[in-house]
Formats: sequence, C-alpha cells, structure tokens
Amino acid sequence: MAGIKVRLLGPPSIECPAGDGRQPRGRKGWGLLTYLLLHRIPTPRGQLAAMLFPDAGDPLGALRWHLSDLRRVLGPGSVLQGDPLILRLPPSSSCDADTAVPWSADTASAELLERLEFADCPGFDTWLTVERHRLRHFVETAAYERGLAALADGDTGTAVQFAGQAVRLDQLNGDFHALLVRALLAGGDRSGAREQATRCARLFAEHLGLGMPAEVQQALAAPDVRITALPATAVAVRSYLEAAASCLAAGAATPALAHLRVAGGLAERTRNPQLQAEALLALAGALIHGAGGRGAEVADLLHRVVSLSGPDGSPAVQAAAYRELGFLAVQRGFPASGLRWLARALALASAAGLTDETARVLGVRGMLATDTADYPAAAEALAGSAGLSTAGGNLRQEAFARAMLGRLYLLTGQHRTAAEQLDASLMLLASEHWAAFRPLVEALRSEAYLFSGDSLEAAEMADHAVALAEAFGDRCYLDSAFQAKARVLLAAGERAAAEEWIRRGLRPDPWYRWFRGRNLDFACTVSLHSDPPLALVYARELTELSSRYGHDELTVRAYSFRAALGDSAVETAIPLLAARITNPRLRADLAGLAHGTAHAGVEH
Repeated sequence: MAGIKVRLLGPPSIECPAGDGRQPRGRKGWGLLTYLLLHRIPTPRGQLAAMLFPDAGDPLGALRWHLSDLRRVLGPGSVLQGDPLILRLPPSSSCDADTAVPWSADTASAELLERLEFADCPGFDTWLTVERHRLRHFVETAAYERGLAALADGDTGTAVQFAGQAVRLDQLNGDFHALLVRALLAGGDRSGAREQATRCARLFAEHLGLGMPAEVQQALAAPDVRITALPATAVAVRSYLEAAASCLAAGAATPALAHLRVAGGLAERTRNPQLQAEALLALAGALIHGAGGRGAEVADLLHRVVSLSGPDGSPAVQAAAYRELGFLAVQRGFPASGLRWLARALALASAAGLTDETARVLGVRGMLATDTADYPAAAEALAGSAGLSTAGGNLRQEAFARAMLGRLYLLTGQHRTAAEQLDASLMLLASEHWAAFRPLVEALRSEAYLFSGDSLEAAEMADHAVALAEAFGDRCYLDSAFQAKARVLLAAGERAAAEEWIRRGLRPDPWYRWFRGRNLDFACTVSLHSDPPLALVYARELTELSSRYGHDELTVRAYSFRAALGDSAVETAIPLLAARITNPRLRADLAGLAHGTAHAGVEH
C-alpha cells in the first residue's frame, strides 16, 4: 500500500493515494493530527480533550468525533486507537515536519499550520508555539548547513543562495551572516561581502546594541599565513602538525594555531586531498577545543574536511570530522543536525573498529541526549563511552565521560552517584595534568557538595573553578563556574552577591547554549519571589531559547515559572510537555512550584 503524504508546513494538506481528497474538518482536526504525528508519545484521551476542547460541553465526545473524522480521512491502512492514543500511518508515509528526514528547500519560509490559530485552546497553543520555534530553527540550521556543504564543494553560487536564505530566516545570527560573507568572497564578490558585513553590523547595532560580530570580522579578514619559502611536502606538513600537538598539550593555543595554519597552507600546496583533510581537521579541532571556535569558520573547515576525504578517505579522519560537526551542533543548539552527524560518525567508527573514536562519539552523543532531556539514552551512551575509554586506556576521554555522567546524575537528583562520578573524573584529570577541563568538573562538584550539606567544600571548589575558568578563558566553563559561585553565596544567605554572579553568567553570545538556558533557569528560581517582574523576563527568554534549541526540560521549567507567575494559559501544556521526560527531580520541582515551595538555594 502506498503511503500517505502529510503536509503541515504552510497551509496543511493530506494526499492519500486511494482516497477521495478528503481533508480533516476544521482547525482542531488539523491540530489533533499534528499533535499525534509530532508528539510521538501516546497521550491519554483526557489530556488531549482538555487541551483541544477546553470549552466544549463534552470534551471527550468532541475528541471522539474528530478521531472518527481523522480515521475516514486517513483510510483503513492507518491505526488510530487506544487510550492513551496512538497513531500509525501506512508504510512509506511521510510528513514534511519530521526533522528525522531530509529537509526540503520548498518549505524554508513556511510555518507549522500556517494561518491556523488556537488562542481559545491555551494548552494546545503553548505546545504549538514550542513546535513552531523548534521547526523554524531546524529549517534555519538546514539552510546554513546546506550553504556550508556547497561552499566546501566549491559551489559558491549555491552557498550564497542557502546562506542568504538562512540570514533572511534569522537576521540576528552572526554565523549565518559570516557564512554569507565567506561565500561572497569565495565567489569573488568582495564588494558584496563588505556590503553584507556592513548590513550585519547595522542590524546588530539597531536590535542588540552590539558591534559587528567577531565571526563576521573573521570572515572578512583571512589569516596571514607566510609559507612561500617552506617546502610543500608531507614531511613538512606532519612536522607542523606535531609541533602544534605539543603546544596544545601544554595549553599553548596561540602558537598551536599558527603552526596549524601553516600546515594547512602547505598541505594545500601538496594537492594531496587526504593530507589537506588531516591538516584542516587538526586546525578545526584546535579552534573548537583550544580557542572557543563555534562559528562559521570551524564549520567551514569541517565541511571542507568531509568534502576532501571523499568515499575513499581515511575512516579515522572522516569519523572525527563528523563527530566535531556533531559537537558543534550540540553546543549551538542544533539537536536534529547533531543526531545526524553523530550517527554517521558512530557508524563509520564502529565499522572501522576505531574504539577510541567510538568512545568520543558516544561521549558527545551523551551530551546531546542530556541537553535534550533524553536521560536514559544519555546514561547508556556515557556509560558506553566510559567503558570503552577504560578498556582502551584513554584516560582523558574517560574523565570527560565521567564528568558528563556526573552532570546527568545531578540533573536527575542522584546526588551521591553524581559525586562519585565527578570525584573519579577529577582524579583522572589530575593524573593526566588536564587542568583546562577542571573548571567544569569542579563547578558541578561544588553543586554536589551543596546537596550533601558540605558548604565549606562547595565554596572552595566553586572559587577554584572560577579562578581556573578565568585563567583559561573558556566561556562554557565560566558560565558553569559563575553559577556554582552564585549557588554557594545564595546558600550562605548572600543574595545580592549571588545575583551579581548570576548576571555575570548571563552575558550575551554564549559558546554553549544549554549552559545559558540553565543559568536562566536558576535566575528564574532566585528571582521568582523576590522580583517577579524580573523572573518573568527571564522565563520568557528561557521559553524562546529552550524551545528553539530542543532543550525540552528547560522548556518545561520555563513554562512552569510562567504558570507560577500567574500565566494560567500555559498550565495545561506543562504535563504534556513533560510527559516524555524521565526525571524524578523534575516532577518534584514542578510539584514544588505548583505549591509555591520552590527552593532557590540548591534546588535548581
């Protein structure tokens, strides 16, 4: 049986091969179908009826009528039954709002259920708003990545087209502007690139009060690499790669980057694609992990690695490039993209027997699953990463995996287990002399000390985390360390000082967007009773960001704050949004907010 085609982006429609063109009756029929297709978790009929038919005399009866209508539209090959309700379409069916399938440029500017409004159904309207944010961000990201891939392949016209599309969808994303500038320069349009950079600067000044984003400045000014007198040989390239690796091991990122840019220039002159891919991968990795590179420059480098490697390239280089692209996607809040890159990396690493690379990929996969509140998947991936790293003697990767396990257990209320994992990570970091990663682990350990009531150890650990983070200048670790410091001060009753550290942790343009979301969550908790208007500002920002970036638990928390602050319209959506999240701590926190007993000191 041929599948059904469901279009939910733009004006909705359904194509059934054996049907008569019948469509769902009314906007609530479309709303019901959309929820069942995108939510994917069986939902009790009572919850659906309350969400979509709050004013009906018989909400369950109204739901039954619309379900009968949907069965007639979808035909006998579909299954729509049960309580909780499940929907299964025939094999080969498709839905254009499914982020697990390739994106179509035809839907770039289309909105989910375009022109259909549900203001009279506040619970459903809240859910739909979250989905609209998520899908819009998915489309923006897909256009950006299409542009990066085209630029890496030398197709500058297509790169300009997709980069321009990404900019039109989000005019305040510096990475999108930077890609457009790079694509224009690559196509020889230097004046167009300068004009685009000027437009970007004007937009950022007008809307954000900021100057030209650093990534756009970098796109305009390519690094000056003087290599004309050096021999373009594989030996010379590898010599510079080795020198860079030594610098990175010693924590000297600046000379390492200089060596790597020379290595990249030399590799390009050898016209050896595999050597070029290896050199560019090393440069991208150093920019990401040594210099905080998160924007279009490193994404461009990694897409060039993928393009250069080709089907016959080194599996180790290809898998590492996919993993780094996945890592970037996780930190920038592109979960659907991250899942695809990491799936490709894991498949390649597993097939080639690359145990160390498999452990690294699983570590990033565990990060992504934690950020998106898929805690069972996170635990499985991180435990796998730690196990492979232990067996292979990769102590740095084991330290990373155990730190991420510690974060997971903290978020899910398993504080003793979190402390054990974080202590194990700190011991490994000491044995490896890996000081640059300590601030994050120490910030998390400080939280665990607070939960156990050891305020002195918590304070000392937080102070050390702040000092180290400031010494290394890593924005991810700074954001985490500042929150740890704020928690310690708040637990000691020093609210004004804590609020200052909270503000420091909310500076614009974070490297890792989940950390900003968690800092907003903590800021909401602290200000909920002392300054409700400020708490509402924080909650609204958290709602917007977390729904865009797929940070599902933070979205639930944002709406729970808004409900606690008097926004009754969102209350019915909270249990629906929280339904798929397996986290006892979240349930306890939501219950506390509902009863006005949230604990700002150490609870969030």
